[in-house]
Formats: sequence, C-alpha cells, structure tokens
Amino acid sequence: MKILKYIAVAAMLAAVAGSPAAARKLAVLDFPVYGQASAESGVDVADNVRLMFLGVEGYELESYRRTNNAATAARDAGLDLTAMNDIVRLGKALGDDEVVTGRVAYDGELYTVQIWVNDVEKKTLKGSADAQSRDLRRLTEDLIKRMSGAEQFGVLFPDEVRDLPRPTEKETRLALSLIATEEELALFDVLSPRGKSMMLDKVWVRRDPDPNTPENEYEDEFWRRVTYVQDHYATPIRDGLRTDRGKVYVAFGPPDEIEDRAGGVASLAGFERSTWSTKPYYAWKYYNAGLVGRRMLFVFVDDVGDGEYNVFASTEPGFGRHIASFAEFDMNRLAIDEEDVEDTRETTFWDSPGRFEGK
Repeated sequence: MKILKYIAVAAMLAAVAGSPAAARKLAVLDFPVYGQASAESGVDVADNVRLMFLGVEGYELESYRRTNNAATAARDAGLDLTAMNDIVRLGKALGDDEVVTGRVAYDGELYTVQIWVNDVEKKTLKGSADAQSRDLRRLTEDLIKRMSGAEQFGVLFPDEVRDLPRPTEKETRLALSLIATEEELALFDVLSPRGKSMMLDKVWVRRDPDPNTPENEYEDEFWRRVTYVQDHYATPIRDGLRTDRGKVYVAFGPPDEIEDRAGGVASLAGFERSTWSTKPYYAWKYYNAGLVGRRMLFVFVDDVGDGEYNVFASTEPGFGRHIASFAEFDMNRLAIDEEDVEDTRETTFWDSPGRFEGK
C-alpha cells in the first residue's frame, strides 16, 4: 500500500469534487474499522468526508438517513459493500452516480485511512487515496481543511459527543429549521446521528452571547422555547412547533404584549357577513426585538373556527400580509363604520388585502 501525505488525499478529492461534469448525486457510506480503531472513528471520518463534499459545485449529496437505510438493507440481503459489483448495485438502488467508501484502521501506533470514490455507471474507481498518522484528529483536519462546508464548520471530531438534546431527531430538525441557516440545515441532513450532535454543538457555539460563561444562554433559551410551544400551542392534529404561533415564538421569543380576542369580536355594524373583525384573533406585539431593537407585530386568526390560529398579517416579511406599522393595525382592525355599512368592505383588512400592502 502506497502511503501518501494527507494533504495529497485532500487534493485528490478536491479534484474529483471539482470536475466540470453536470450535477451528480453522491452517497458516502460509513467507514468500517479494523484493528484497534473504534467504531466511532470510522463514522467521524466519514462524516467529515460528507462535510467536504457538501455544497461542492456539481454534486448533490445524498442524505445520511436514506444512505444508511439502503446500506443496512443491502447488508441484510447479503451484499458485500467492499466489492465493486455490490457497491454499484447499492448506488443504482439509491439513484446515485457515485458512492464513496473507505476504511479506518489502527494498530496501536498509527491510524490508516483509505478512501475510494466509485463510479456507479462505469463500475470503476474514479479516485482513491490512503494515508497514515499517529493523530486521527489532525489527519481528519488536514482532509477537510479549506474545502467546501469544512471552511464553515471546521472538523467534526470532538473529545466527546453529546446525545441529541431532544427526544427525536425529527423534532430536533424541525426545531432547528426555525433558526438555522440553509447551509446548517443541509449539513444536518447529510450527517450521521453522531455527526448531527457534533454539528449542533458548533451551531450553539456560534450563537453563544457570552462565551466566557460555562452556560450557553442561547441554547438554553432555545430549548426552553421549544418545550413551551410544544406544551402550549399543540393542536389535536399539529405539533406546537408546526403551528404559526409556535414558529414565531421559537424565532422571536415571548411577545411583550398580547391582544387577546380569542373569543371573537362582534361586528360593530351588527351584520352577519364574516370579516376579520368578527373572527377570533391574537395580536402579538414586540417593542424591542432582536439585536436592533425593532418593533414587530404578528396577527394570528382562527379563520374557520377550529382553534387553529394561523398568521394572517405581520410587519415581518414572510409572515402573512404586510402591515406597515402598529398604527396601521390600530387604525384598521375594527374600522367598521356603524353608520356606513356599505363601506365595510373597504374598511376591513379581511376583505381588502390591498390595505395591507399600503395601497
């Protein structure tokens, strides 16, 4: 076996990933271990290879869950995922163009890592490399240094790995989607459960408001909010995290003021036609939100009377129809003129969406 410096491994994989071909789907299998290497070390190195390929132009990285489920089924069926023919069968089953495999070995003194990039269509080896080091962490750092997602997250290879802080991976992903960047969510989807835990630690460190304290106030507050919305905003058909009020609460915290009209508001004109003014609603007001201390307003309406309050309008982009200011809300919310019923359609937000757009 020819031993290469690890930076040569990175250069080889960079050349593979940077090829000008059209976008290709790629799956990375967990690396099996040999000798005295721990099972976790094989998963850690494979996660860092996933991190390296994430976001590389011309590649679409397969999710870990789908890859792992297919690999488990293949092994249960008797396939040998170190043999090219069986690797090709797995790749075709996944619909991927390439499958990355590898191995991690430790003899008590040196770690040896081998990596193979398998071309499914051609049934050939597209690239391979191997390297040795006394320090698997350093070896892994050299592998992903300055490459793809690695530049953002650094090596995923900690001294210890915490369990995911929520009961299920699905719930963690849903909660994370309310505050994470697109890149962070993409990385979460392609990592192993162990890698997800390592990645989350980096997410919280990035957002820690006071790194000098042992606690991470941001992380603690985030999970407090998640627990609160699951307990208070869940409906018979929807988790609290999936409700509009739950999403706003996790993203922005508790409002400074809540205008509670859950019991409905009688039409001042006294007629039966349904308008916003006659529908149950909550108005959440924030007076000093975010880093810049801006004023925000969210209006949640029970549109069909089933107890589900959906965001109807707000001052924030992406949250219902646009309200320019608190004053606009106060001026128009109950603007039904008792003496001019004919003009009602033009004086309620519900029937005149143009008023939300400042028209």
